[in-house]
Amino acid sequence: MKRKILYISLFMFLAIIGHSYVIYRFIYDGVLFTGPNDGMEQMVPIQMYLYDNWSHGNWFYSSDFGLGGDFFTDLSYYFSTNIIFIFNVLIIVTLKAFIPMDTSAVMFWMTNALIISIIKSTFAMVATFIYAKYISLNRKVAMLAAFIFVISPLYFRFTVYWPFFSDIFIWLPLLLWSIERFFKSGKIGVFIIVVTISLINNFYFAYYQLLTGLLYFIIRIIFRHKQDIIPRAKAILTLSLSSLLALGSSLFIFFHGIESYLNNRRVSFKGDVDLLEHFNRNTNLFFDNYLIVILFITIQALLSFKLYKHYYYKLFAFLTLLSISASFFPFIDQLFNGLSAPQKRWHYLIAFSSAILIALYTKYFRTLSIKNYIFSTLIGLSCVFMSAWYYDDFVEWIWFVPVVSLIGLLILLVNEPYVRVNLTQFFILSIMILSILVSIVFIRNQIYYEDHIRRGNVRYATESLYDSPLQQRLVNKMKQHTGDDERIDWRVNDQDNTPMYQHFKGMSLYSSIFDHNILDYYYDALKINMQNESVSIYQSTNGRQNIASLFSVRYLMIKNYQDNIPRYFKKIKSDGQYQIYKNTLTLPSVRITDKIYDAKQLKHPIDREHAMIDGVVLNHRGQSYPHKAENLLNQSHITYHDINHKKEHLIHIAKSNGRIQIHVPKKLSTRYKDFYVTLFVKRGRPDSNFSVNVNGYVNSRLFNNSTYRTGVDTQLYRTQPDKNDNINIDLAPGGDYEVDIKALHGVNYQNLIKAHHSSDFDHHYKNIKNGIKVHLGQHKKGIASINTPYRKGMHAYIDGKKVKPFKVNYMMTGVPVSKDNKEIVIQYRPKYWYTMIVISSICIVASAIWVYFRRKNNI
Repeated sequence: MKRKILYISLFMFLAIIGHSYVIYRFIYDGVLFTGPNDGMEQMVPIQMYLYDNWSHGNWFYSSDFGLGGDFFTDLSYYFSTNIIFIFNVLIIVTLKAFIPMDTSAVMFWMTNALIISIIKSTFAMVATFIYAKYISLNRKVAMLAAFIFVISPLYFRFTVYWPFFSDIFIWLPLLLWSIERFFKSGKIGVFIIVVTISLINNFYFAYYQLLTGLLYFIIRIIFRHKQDIIPRAKAILTLSLSSLLALGSSLFIFFHGIESYLNNRRVSFKGDVDLLEHFNRNTNLFFDNYLIVILFITIQALLSFKLYKHYYYKLFAFLTLLSISASFFPFIDQLFNGLSAPQKRWHYLIAFSSAILIALYTKYFRTLSIKNYIFSTLIGLSCVFMSAWYYDDFVEWIWFVPVVSLIGLLILLVNEPYVRVNLTQFFILSIMILSILVSIVFIRNQIYYEDHIRRGNVRYATESLYDSPLQQRLVNKMKQHTGDDERIDWRVNDQDNTPMYQHFKGMSLYSSIFDHNILDYYYDALKINMQNESVSIYQSTNGRQNIASLFSVRYLMIKNYQDNIPRYFKKIKSDGQYQIYKNTLTLPSVRITDKIYDAKQLKHPIDREHAMIDGVVLNHRGQSYPHKAENLLNQSHITYHDINHKKEHLIHIAKSNGRIQIHVPKKLSTRYKDFYVTLFVKRGRPDSNFSVNVNGYVNSRLFNNSTYRTGVDTQLYRTQPDKNDNINIDLAPGGDYEVDIKALHGVNYQNLIKAHHSSDFDHHYKNIKNGIKVHLGQHKKGIASINTPYRKGMHAYIDGKKVKPFKVNYMMTGVPVSKDNKEIVIQYRPKYWYTMIVISSICIVASAIWVYFRRKNNI
């Protein structure tokens, strides 16, 4: 036990040394370990949000998760099932009972990210040490492998931007160790545990573990080690059965992660992918590229063919060479990303295999001839120095490379074996120093670049571009005048998760996975236009008054240079650069009606808005909506400027931009408050990002091959004609487009005005744990539509009697009520929650019995 504590302490010390540069920059320059973009915009807000809900006993559902929903399932890609984060939360909760901590502050979680990284890297080194020692039978070699792997540049890149990615640095070596342990001892318990944990921790990287473990297992089955005691057929059968038991044991969590993936809405990737990557700085793995840098000693090790007589040396030489070669084939990036768009997230396998190979090289290289050593060293040094010369960038660590090589050469020149062994320790130390230098330079050049320094710092995190005291004060004032069921439409510039870290019920969410019903609502049913296209966000209402009222938005806060304010929002306050508007035509969050309209009969977003205001919309049930909005396009005149027509709907813009002008007759421009243009636009050649500018409202659209493209080419634009009664649609840049102006509608908001004045605001709901409690005022029999998203797994109780809720208004929650009902309670737990717990419990017990039986009978 003392030795184990000593090693853990040693690895903690090495982890601190490995993080020394980021610790220094944080203390002296205020540079955050958490990066801008995904780090500050997703990771930290999501961690704060989960902690806030969990610490209040709310595990699954909340009406303030964006528009509302199952945050447990939808955030399983991030942290809701992440074992390390769950332990992190438990520790914080425990410490908070004794030590004052402001867990509501952004900076608490920014600092926490650095602390957790040090702790995580410690355990990753322990895990790698266990594996490397098992195959090398040498503690110093194992320690070197652990340090090189975990303090690699890729660990820091993962952790700075997507900290749950770097969990794989723990689970990968443990998986491989469990496979090795099985082959040599027949023990299977650790394998079942590691696979179960991998499946629970993150379903996405569980897929990576599957591919990696399968490849490793196949190699070990084909090329057996002399100490293997399990026959091939038995190994295949046993590990297959163990994998199934592990899958069953994890289902109480893993099932919901897979469900979140299947319930998401993503456009299938149809872009062109090159057969081979071009060799350049970004694909040169041995120099200072943006993704990963492996030590030049890898080249020496690969060229030391004499050492291939050692089984594990040959194994990892093959895996290193295979993974390096695979990095030049984008198809491998697609394979690891589920055959979707290429993503270079599997390169930790290169870091791992090369780290083990280098460590084994230090164990065996003393048996090399001086000639062979010099030959391999010159090639390794040439690769590094020629890269520096070609890129004209002599990074600092390059000058330490010859020192490492000379120490190795000195060892071979000494004849005394005892001296050789002792000098090898200096060789190991020099490699560790080189690893630190490479990572420091990588962090400085590739992570702490200009944008990170500008935005990923303490000052930025507490200013108006992220989270300022004034913003918090204004948000708190608005919160004082809003109920649990009312929303505040506010976000800090591009920070769509502002509601998470400023602690209010908002209208935006930034995540990789959403419930498809919400995106169907945004993209298809109402075609809510998001100013900057991205499949990973939804936000606000694009100034559409009807939708704002349907979602009980009471306040809108914007900066003074912003506009696009819904028609009936009235300015009530200005403070510094901020303006606050109040909705004067609110609707209650709970509305009861007996007017049912069939969604199938509603063809346009404007009609859908009106139908939801006048009644409730259901799928395949109800009457046809009688008051269809008139398409005014035939009454308007369309002209084209700097646009050449190729054929129907296909145009070419020869200049930097072209204009489509819709002239609205005076009799129409004076009749309606707002106009809505339904416009189909798709980029042709050359493929690029483009913008659609409708009377000053600029909508930024992504290029066709973008992995973040929504795939929704028909958009609805709210606008007003200019002083000349024109609606100007500017397209830029030049090139080919497919354009179709489908409709022009005018809106006077009479439906909303009537509904506002006739609504019963005594209907409302309050948040409860994993659901809501609805209070009903006087009403007639009908359907209660509640503007929080419906999810399968909801259970409704009307005055204590269980009823079945259902989806209404495309994504909201509906409950049938009689005129005497007073209260509705809606509670949620993920679908098949108890079923999966039962299955997992059975599999866990079965696994324990099977492992015990095998051990008892020495099978």
